[in-house]
Amino acid sequence: GRPIASFGAIKHKLGEMAVRAYAVESMIFRTTGLLDTALGDHDPADAGPLRNILEELAVECAIVKVAGSEMIDYVVDENVQIHGGNGFVKDYPAERHYRDARVNRIFEGTNEINRLLIPGTLIRRATKGRLPLIAAAKQLQDEILSPPVLTEPSDVPLGEQLRAVSAFKKTALLVLGLAMQRYGEKLTDEQEVLSFAADILIDTFASESAVLRELQASSEGLPTAELQADAARVAIDAAAGRIEIAARQALAAMAEGDTLRTELAALRRLLKVTPINAVALRRRLAEEMVTRGGYLFGAST
Repeated sequence: GRPIASFGAIKHKLGEMAVRAYAVESMIFRTTGLLDTALGDHDPADAGPLRNILEELAVECAIVKVAGSEMIDYVVDENVQIHGGNGFVKDYPAERHYRDARVNRIFEGTNEINRLLIPGTLIRRATKGRLPLIAAAKQLQDEILSPPVLTEPSDVPLGEQLRAVSAFKKTALLVLGLAMQRYGEKLTDEQEVLSFAADILIDTFASESAVLRELQASSEGLPTAELQADAARVAIDAAAGRIEIAARQALAAMAEGDTLRTELAALRRLLKVTPINAVALRRRLAEEMVTRGGYLFGAST
């Protein structure tokens, strides 16, 4: 006698759908904004500069492709699950959505290829002097070796989330720096390590994009700003767990014994993210979705 959307397990699914879609949308808006700005008044017939502009945003586009296709897979899979047996038959659209989504992880470059492209492109730019990745990695090493600095709780909007994003960036830098140092030119053969690094970079870009979008929504006084803050907080809370797992696996693949223990200690020092009550925030998002009859966010909200 109760709608299944009133149960906590279903609220979790609906709330998580909204959070993951929000993070991917945030990356899409950010990347297309960067592309629009870079193109400016560029003449589309002039292929040379256009090729350079597109190449410059290759990493962001690869991130969006991987994250978007995997977000869709999660959403349509949970949609079938929520529908139960009805989700598996053609009488309802859930099964069609499920079938149609699967190809997205294959075409336009498989997600595996794109995962290798993400850190691989950054490393190539670093070795050519176009990206100060090596200098930043050395600076991070100095920070890790220096005495820790106590940080006070932030009172700025989403201050803790911004601090978490900074920690994510340093974690990505730690893994990439150690990988370049450990493997050198043979790093391209270490596809597992590159994939772990890619997952860290994807979650980092998604987290920062979600925070920036919410801060803009708050500054513009959008009616969904508080709900966007909920989505951003949950997205970053979940990203922290995934990033820690990926970083630990990457470090364990590159070192062992005392060296591994030292690197894991550095990771623990960098990646200090206080958990939030994500259950309550997901429930709020789910209840708002049920009340409004659909997804909460979009280009104008």
